[in-house]
Amino acid sequence: MTFVEWKIWFRLLPLSMKWFVVLILLRPIIDLFYFLKNVSPVLSPLYIVGVLTPIVIFISFFSKRFPKKFKSISIDLTFGLWGSLLGINLLIYFLYYFSVGTIAEVIKYVTPLFLFFYLRNFISHKRNLIGLLQAFYYSASIPLFLLIYELLIGPINPEYLTESRGGEARIQGGYADIMNYAIYITGALIFKLYTYLGDFKLKKLTAKRLTATALVLLFCFIGLSAIKQTASWGVFFAIMVIFLFFNLRNRITLGLIVLFLPVILYAGFMTYESRVEPLIRKEFRVLEGEREARFLLNGRVSRWLSVFDEWQEMNVLCKLFGTSFSGSPNLPYFLSGAMHSDYIRMIFLTGIIGLILYLLIYLNLIKRALSLKGRDRFLLLSSIAATLLFSVSTNPLLYAPYLYFVFPIFAYASLPKSVLRKQHV
Repeated sequence: MTFVEWKIWFRLLPLSMKWFVVLILLRPIIDLFYFLKNVSPVLSPLYIVGVLTPIVIFISFFSKRFPKKFKSISIDLTFGLWGSLLGINLLIYFLYYFSVGTIAEVIKYVTPLFLFFYLRNFISHKRNLIGLLQAFYYSASIPLFLLIYELLIGPINPEYLTESRGGEARIQGGYADIMNYAIYITGALIFKLYTYLGDFKLKKLTAKRLTATALVLLFCFIGLSAIKQTASWGVFFAIMVIFLFFNLRNRITLGLIVLFLPVILYAGFMTYESRVEPLIRKEFRVLEGEREARFLLNGRVSRWLSVFDEWQEMNVLCKLFGTSFSGSPNLPYFLSGAMHSDYIRMIFLTGIIGLILYLLIYLNLIKRALSLKGRDRFLLLSSIAATLLFSVSTNPLLYAPYLYFVFPIFAYASLPKSVLRKQHV
């Protein structure tokens, strides 16, 4: 939809939906004030938004103009069971470790549940999906300008890598960490490729739109080179492979690839040598037997092994349904982003049963993706791939902006097949 059409769509939304669009647009600015939490949580806009989001979501359900959810048994049931385990563990955690800090942590951990069920109602039609994704795309312009500033003027808050990983500085703007840049780069990339597929199918692929897509790809490539995150490179290449698969019959895309193949290969080789290889150098040393396996994933495996030593001593109930039942003094650490993996964190937060349920959600989404057509299938598959890959060494569920992008897509895919068939592809 054009910007004019998007403004009309936004203007017609009820207040119970409009506030969320505004939140998406303002989130990149709000996140810049992350470090105010060190002064006082009361002064931090990020904390205020974190507390208010579940409350406003709850209030929105009482609005007469808020859409009713189309039921989807497979995904809603699986998500509901996983959410129940999550909720029980967080309730026990809250009661056992009651404090102001615990309240903030519990709200952060439970926000994905509120957001998903809110969006299951919000995304009653594809137009609402496009509207939210377009709002996210517009909001990405703020990190874009910040990234350009850092590249041209200098890093605002650089993070220096160890010598074994290249020893260079990677930029993260005024954000808490580089994942904020990675989220907007990933979202902008997926959405722009999605619109490209739509333009090609509808025969609206003009030179202007083709140039815009090329510029976004260039921005993503430069951005990834600047933030120097291995996970983001893996996600980028996965998305591009999925995109190319959907363009096997697209003569324009294949023609451009062949035309610029020497440039693509040269740029890819130079980027790998200067940006990617230093990040994964230690991983190769492990695979070659020069270092122990615990040094894999930048030493994260060593951290996981140490926490699993205590997990092994817990009873079967804790292993199956979550470590909140253990009363361990290390529980806040187990459930936090310090795990650097949503899979590991999910084992501690909801147990082995919870992890299985969580993975079943994605299995159901993949099944649903195979029933979709064209660019909708690309949109869902690329979002699933990004989430699953990020979850290996990061915690995407703890980043609200990331959820603002992928959860509307998952909510759309959760619509009954009879409803999806009526949507415009």
